[in-house]
Amino acid sequence: MKQSEQADNQKEDKKSRNRFGVKLLFIRWYRVEDCGFFSWDYIGHLVVLSLIALLLGGITMNLSIFSPMTRALDDFSMTDVYYEIQRNNSIEMDTSIVLVDMTKLHNRSEIAQTIREIQQCKPRLLVIDLLFEREGDDLIGNADLISAIDANSNHTLLSCKLTGYNPEKGAFTHQLNSFFGEFGNYHWAYGNVMQKQTGGCIRQYSLCQKMQDEDVYSLPYLAACMYQGNQPHREDMNERTIVYGNTDFPVVACDEVKQFGRLLTDKLVILGTISTEEDSHITPVGKMPGMKIQAYSMLSYMEHHTITQMSTWASLLLAFLCCYLSAWAGYKLYLIPQPVCLYAIKAYYFCIAALLVWASFICFVKFNYNINLLYPLLGIALVEESRIHYKWGIAMLQKYTNWSFPKHSIYQFSVVKSIKKDELDKKPEEET
Repeated sequence: MKQSEQADNQKEDKKSRNRFGVKLLFIRWYRVEDCGFFSWDYIGHLVVLSLIALLLGGITMNLSIFSPMTRALDDFSMTDVYYEIQRNNSIEMDTSIVLVDMTKLHNRSEIAQTIREIQQCKPRLLVIDLLFEREGDDLIGNADLISAIDANSNHTLLSCKLTGYNPEKGAFTHQLNSFFGEFGNYHWAYGNVMQKQTGGCIRQYSLCQKMQDEDVYSLPYLAACMYQGNQPHREDMNERTIVYGNTDFPVVACDEVKQFGRLLTDKLVILGTISTEEDSHITPVGKMPGMKIQAYSMLSYMEHHTITQMSTWASLLLAFLCCYLSAWAGYKLYLIPQPVCLYAIKAYYFCIAALLVWASFICFVKFNYNINLLYPLLGIALVEESRIHYKWGIAMLQKYTNWSFPKHSIYQFSVVKSIKKDELDKKPEEET
C-alpha cells in the first residue's frame, strides 16, 4: 500500500516539474477588500487595454492578410442592423413617390410614348433617371423623345453624369448630358452615386458638387426642391445619410401607366429601370436598383431626416466609461465563489453589450442620432484579456522590484517560489 502511494506521489512530482527539473509553486490570491468604485488599478487596467487595442489595430492595418477584415469593418455600420430591425416589423408604402419601370422598353419611340402617358396623368414632377448618351441611327425615335420631353420640360428633371474628378481642386471637369442637351433648356442633375467607399455599401448621398467653377445639384436634392417648390442652394451639410426605413414605394409597369393613372397624379414620378443587374447596388438592406436608391434619398431629404453622427472623441469617451465600469464590475464579480462568478461575468458582458445596442437603436429611431459603437464594443471585448496581462504585470513587479504600488494593488500576488529538482529530492516525503 505504501509503495503504491509513493509511486503516485512520484508521478505527480514529475508532472509538476518542467523540462529543466524545476518545480514551480505558484501561490496567489486576490487581496479581498472593498476599494470603492475608483482605483488606480482600474486606470492601469485600461492603459493595458489601450495598448492591446493599438497593437491589434496596427497589425490589422499593416498586414495584408488582414486587409479583408479591415475592409469589412470599414464598410460596416450599426445602422445596417437598425434598418433590418425596422423592415422586419412592417413595411409602409409611401405614395408621394411612384416608380415607373421601363425595363421592357428599348425603342426610343416607345419610351417617348410612356413619357407622354405619364404627363397625361399630370404628375407634379417627372424625373427621368435615364441617360441617352449617343444619338444613334433611330432618327424618328430621337425626334419623338425630344418632342415628348419638350412638351412639359418645366416639370421634368433629367439625369446627367459627372466625370473627371480632380482631388486637388475638389471639382469635376466634365458633365455628360443626353445627346439632346444642346437642343433645349432642360433641368439637369447628376444621378451617378457619390460615395467615399468605392464599390462599397451605399449609405450617403450628396446635395451638390463642383463642376469646374459651377455648382451642380444631385438628382435627389434637386428633385426634392422642385417637388416642394423650394429654391436649391448650397447647404452647409453636403453629405446626407440615406434612411432605408420601413418604407417602400409603389412600382408601376410601363404598360400599366394608364391603368394606374390616379396613382401618378400630383406625385413625384421617377422613370427608370428596376430589374436590370447593371444598375443594382449594395445597400444596408440588400441589393437595390439605382432608381429606388434615388427615391429613398429624395424621401430622406423631403422628410428632413438628417442623421447626426457621433464624433470619434465622443465614442472614445463612451468606450472609456464602459471599459472602466467593466473593469470595476469584473473585479467585484471575481470575488464570488467559483463557478458562479464565471457565469455572472458572461451574463454581465452580454447585458452591457445588449444595453448599448438597444440605447443606440432608440437614439437612431427616435432622435436621428447614430452612436458609434465600434470603440465601446471593442473595448468591452478586450477587458478580460487585458485584465490577465495586467495581473501578470503586477505579479512580475511585485517579485522583481521594490515598488510600493504592487504591494497595495487589489490584484496583489504572493511571492512566486521555485524549488530546484536536486533540493526537492533531498526534502523529506512529508515536506514534499
